[in-house]
Amino acid sequence: MVRPETQPDPIALVAFNRALAEHADGLKTFATRMLGDALGAEDVAQDAFLALYRHLEQVPPSAFRPWLFRVARNLCLDQLRRRKFKLRLFRDMERDDDRPHVPEDQAADRPDEIAQAREAREQIEAAIHALPTRFREAFLLCEIQGLSYEDAAAILDCPVKTVSTRLFRARQRFRNAVAEHVSSY
Repeated sequence: MVRPETQPDPIALVAFNRALAEHADGLKTFATRMLGDALGAEDVAQDAFLALYRHLEQVPPSAFRPWLFRVARNLCLDQLRRRKFKLRLFRDMERDDDRPHVPEDQAADRPDEIAQAREAREQIEAAIHALPTRFREAFLLCEIQGLSYEDAAAILDCPVKTVSTRLFRARQRFRNAVAEHVSSY
């Protein structure tokens, strides 16, 4: 016998829609920087929101943000693991629209300033992507997404002190990676 699916509580649906509006961009940005792939990040964000919708009755609205980021993190890690075992026959052609969106510097109207700003953004993205996964997760959650150490610890399923240590090491590696470029400005 097939059970008809029950509709979520209307209040829960309002909370879900609010979470979708508030956290979709941050979730996509986090996943893009974890994976280095904007299309894969879209899938991760959609899957995370679909999982939230399916578990709407079990997740309190106050926990939506950490819950979504934890699901997105796990989905990203799954994709990264699959990539290790997958043989790549063709390299994907990188297009400008596949990169995370960073607004152009509106004040810079000289071509050399625009080029310098673009190079700086590329170096920052490369430095973030070069961080080991465990450090990149902490860095993206706390520095980029602005989550507290406690929320990041809940998402990463580790103690707060571990988040603090990983974030410290991520900041050191990030600083070293971009130091040469930043000092030239």
